[in-house]
Amino acid sequence: FSKEIQTLDYTSARARFVQDVTTFSTHKDIVSNLDEFEHDQWRHVWHTSTGFHWDTAKMRFGTSADRLMAWVAVPCASTGYHEDGTEFDRPGRGSLVLTRKSVDAPWQGVHVHVSLRHGVPAKSHGKPK
Repeated sequence: FSKEIQTLDYTSARARFVQDVTTFSTHKDIVSNLDEFEHDQWRHVWHTSTGFHWDTAKMRFGTSADRLMAWVAVPCASTGYHEDGTEFDRPGRGSLVLTRKSVDAPWQGVHVHVSLRHGVPAKSHGKPK
């Protein structure tokens, strides 16, 4: 998922989620479908920072007994940009709930929430051109 965020590949990112994904958003209290998630969150945020990545070494996760549902808690980071173009660190964390139709099927997100750590500027203005 970090590669899609870095390259602004919305089409590939959409395949990682169910159509009726539910999430919290910077721009809306609750997002209740994939179209809203892309248009009201991803397209407002992804292009304003660089180097987004998940810190999978610190990731925690678990699965249901039938292995059809999983949860993930994972730190993330990126570089943000102040209005004057200077960089700042954007550490954060994400939580995801994933499901799949069978143990051989790919995981898809049914819920995700990504937020910045306390004290990190909420707005990044994008890398200067």
